[in-house]
Amino acid sequence: MKRSSDDRLKVAIVGCGGIGNSHARGYAASGRADLVGVADIVRERADGYAEKYDTTAYGSVTDLLAAQDPALVSIATPPGTHAELAIEVLAAGKSVIVEKPPVLSLAELDKIAEAEQASAGSAYGIFQHRHGSGGRRAHQLLQSGALGAPLVAVCETLWFRPRSYFDPDWRGTWVGEGGGPTLGHGIHQIDLLLHLLGQWKTINASAVRRDRPVQFEDISMAMVTFENRAVATMINSLLSPQELSRIRIDSEGGTLEVNHLYGYSDADWTFHPTPDEAVAARLGQDPGTVNPENAARSQQAGDAWAASAAEDVPSNHSAQLGRLVDDLLAGRDHETTLASTRPTMEFITALYASALTGQAVDRADLVPDHPFYTALHGGVEQSRIDSTFAI
Repeated sequence: MKRSSDDRLKVAIVGCGGIGNSHARGYAASGRADLVGVADIVRERADGYAEKYDTTAYGSVTDLLAAQDPALVSIATPPGTHAELAIEVLAAGKSVIVEKPPVLSLAELDKIAEAEQASAGSAYGIFQHRHGSGGRRAHQLLQSGALGAPLVAVCETLWFRPRSYFDPDWRGTWVGEGGGPTLGHGIHQIDLLLHLLGQWKTINASAVRRDRPVQFEDISMAMVTFENRAVATMINSLLSPQELSRIRIDSEGGTLEVNHLYGYSDADWTFHPTPDEAVAARLGQDPGTVNPENAARSQQAGDAWAASAAEDVPSNHSAQLGRLVDDLLAGRDHETTLASTRPTMEFITALYASALTGQAVDRADLVPDHPFYTALHGGVEQSRIDSTFAI
């Protein structure tokens, strides 16, 4: 790892569009990173970034790596370019963090993993919702059992993107974007749900194209079962003017919910313990029907959630990139490895496979010879996709 003399991390950004700004701001907020270069195939964009962030512009990642020696490179380009660029960075012996969606297929993910094995660097994925303080609290309490076993969950990404959003030629295509709101938008909430509930088992899904000029879906829905026997429903949409991002988990101990849009703070999280005898009485129910053990568990769950409150860290890029910079400087492992994002990509792969085949898909099915391993459309002809997704 390359550091400057005052123990700061040298970083670079490839891709000078809108999301690259979030990476630049995140590194600046860390207070321990030096942005040594930015690159974009549109040189004017790179020049604009260089002026804005007081660094040096390059026309490609190849030129940047030849001139600079960053320890970490952010990939913030269109999704169809992520794998190739990440592999080039790893081949140069540098660490890389890839914007979501990290790849367009499990095959691409495995190619990056192979490059990582041969590299002195490591690969990470941007899933900032894992790193806000509310999400970290929820993860710790669910994994420890403090909130009781999860039973049922709801995961909603109801966003709005107008038709003009798809004007860039790479958008709306399998080659450029890899998939619709399931991959490019709902992936935030999907990853957080999986992070909270653990390993998923089976998906039954459907997808439709209702309005947007794309090759894939603009709405998807799924029912999911988890290894811990929890079940969840999920919806992803780009047609919802009143936008919402929500996860609700009903556990033995109560209802945990986060309701936000593009990023949450602690105020967006709520926990409602399962009603105890007194609550049952107020509801006109027979208090004697309430299991005392469940009541005690509910009280403990409520106490655990209240006691876990800490400094409010919103779930933005700064939350993850600040932790990543600190982890790399300290020589610690950063938990959001590319490998840790594989269940999320497997989930999305299975959702498309289920929607296009009309069959349930088990996680165990997703081996390299599975037809959807190399592309989320599974090699299905576009005319058949159009017919399947039409309503």
